[in-house]
Amino acid sequence: MPKTGQRRRRLLYIEDHAESVARVQRLLAGRKDLLLLHAPDLDLGIKLARSKRPEVILINIDLRGPRELGASRLLALLRGDPGMPAAPILVLSADATPNAVVKGLEAGYFHYLTQPLEAEPFMEALEYALEFAALEQAEQH
Repeated sequence: MPKTGQRRRRLLYIEDHAESVARVQRLLAGRKDLLLLHAPDLDLGIKLARSKRPEVILINIDLRGPRELGASRLLALLRGDPGMPAAPILVLSADATPNAVVKGLEAGYFHYLTQPLEAEPFMEALEYALEFAALEQAEQH
């Protein structure tokens, strides 16, 4: 039974590869304080972000489909929507070149992770993003 007044924090993962989603599910399996929300495409991801207001968003920047976007355009789309939460966004990409990492961070992503997703860097980035989100929320109240 959940403790009264304690709400599980939410991580929204926008990812179209089932294996990657399963990996994140395994990494978070022991986290009773965290709820993983999943969207297989950007459109559903935006809808979930608006309705569920996740504390952190993890997005695969290499999503397939008609709305393929670069790092800065994707961030502008997410941040330019007044219905979107101001959650830290962790970006996940197959492009591990220094230039891609710098462009992602310069675009405004909170953290840049590379595929295949490694447990330790992901968990560290997630913890940092959750702490940041909690501080931001505390400042607003």
